[in-house]
Amino acid sequence: MRALLGWLLAVKPRRPEYIALGDIEAEEGLGVEALSVSRLLVLIVLARLGFNAALGRTAQRLAQARGLDEHHRDGRRLLEECWVLLGNAVMLAASQHVVLRRNAGCTYLSTRTCLAGWPAHTTDPAVLGYYRLELAWYLHMLLKPVFHYGLKDGRDMIVHHCASLALIVVSYAFGLTRIGVLVLGTFAISNPLLHLAKICNQLAIPVLRLGGFLLFAAAFFASRVLLVPWAVLKPAALDSRHDVPHIKEDFPGLWWGVNALLALLYCLQLVWMAGIVRVVRQAVTRGMDAASRLSAKLDPSKRYAEPAEHAEHAAAAEKPAPACKQAAQPCQPGMRTPPPTPSRAAASPPAGAAWQAAQLDAETAKTK
Repeated sequence: MRALLGWLLAVKPRRPEYIALGDIEAEEGLGVEALSVSRLLVLIVLARLGFNAALGRTAQRLAQARGLDEHHRDGRRLLEECWVLLGNAVMLAASQHVVLRRNAGCTYLSTRTCLAGWPAHTTDPAVLGYYRLELAWYLHMLLKPVFHYGLKDGRDMIVHHCASLALIVVSYAFGLTRIGVLVLGTFAISNPLLHLAKICNQLAIPVLRLGGFLLFAAAFFASRVLLVPWAVLKPAALDSRHDVPHIKEDFPGLWWGVNALLALLYCLQLVWMAGIVRVVRQAVTRGMDAASRLSAKLDPSKRYAEPAEHAEHAAAAEKPAPACKQAAQPCQPGMRTPPPTPSRAAASPPAGAAWQAAQLDAETAKTK
């Protein structure tokens, strides 16, 4: 994939700083990289299947015992959150190790080396391994509806996964792994706390239902709302033009493409932060049960939202029926209006032997 950088340098103006890098070769062939990612993907999927088999019944029992409603008593949702929590914890540990120790000094508070010297950057083996792991993880998340080993994510979450995959591929292909690692590490900070809060809410753990969500909200705001403009958007949009003076003129597609992806990701974070604020306000004013229902509607993964047909039935059941005008008459099932009273003209004739005898006498009289 790094051969794309060599192609990009070869077709651009032959500036002195590019000439020595024009024949850059891929550190590993595309086939080798694809094979490595495929192996990791297969291992993750197999691990997921084993996780489902080992803990599926336990998750169902816990959900049935602790869940407060139909959706929270579904063990599949609890199993999904536990798996994603485990995976995100691994990704968080890997990302922080790479950011703090193997990223050439490009960290959250010091971004001076993130783009300095590009395109002569080399990819650290630890960074390469971390990129493969992230790529395999996001692919496994997107393939859940295909192989049915997990619950399908919502539209916003799929957009987030696709944008993250594009960022991973573009940043590695064009030697921008330093800032790419910083982006992935920044977004990884709050992920485990989100799924831990969901587990506490589904199991109705009294203190942690609210406390866990507030902790996640604080981490989300600090990392994805406050830190991203400084550690991600500023280096990509502003520092890049200082550290690589001709980057916007020589590589306009790359510069605009990377910044557009980062802007899309940041806009998603702002939308999600607005939803988090609504849930927190609901929890404070109306309690955690109301906040949980609102959270299910706003959750980008849509794991706790009601299916459409259930929502329609619920709306029909809650719609008030017209009041009975005649209380003396019984109402039909599902209605509050009684059936119409039959008129005297349409009343049924008396039944029985007496009526039949009267009819026979009348016919006999006519004959005579």
